[in-house]
Amino acid sequence: MIPRLNQLLQLTTKISMKIEDLLKRFQWEQIPNTNGRFTLSQTEPPRSITDLVDAAEIEIKQYPSAHQQELIFVVELEDGGLISYQRKDASFIHTLNSENMFKRKQWELGIISYSPRGVPDDTSPES
Repeated sequence: MIPRLNQLLQLTTKISMKIEDLLKRFQWEQIPNTNGRFTLSQTEPPRSITDLVDAAEIEIKQYPSAHQQELIFVVELEDGGLISYQRKDASFIHTLNSENMFKRKQWELGIISYSPRGVPDDTSPES
């Protein structure tokens, strides 16, 4: 009975990943004039989003982009997030973001509808 219980616990345990995990596995470069944002180095071989997170248990969300024929992929990490842009030629640009920068970038991309500073947007109807 105990081995079966362990199997069930392993299936329901959520895999968590941190920014540090990705910083250690791949070569990243800090995005100029930012604090807490990195892009995958051009010296790295081309990789998809699934190559980076390498875990079936990690949720990858997909969103449309303002740029036609481009997709945005978002992975929430324990302490920030990964935002990847897939171009129409199927290549990717990957950005690794601290928690604050992750929220800010999602807001800028229209993925979340509230300001990262906690100020609600003013598009709600007046009561």
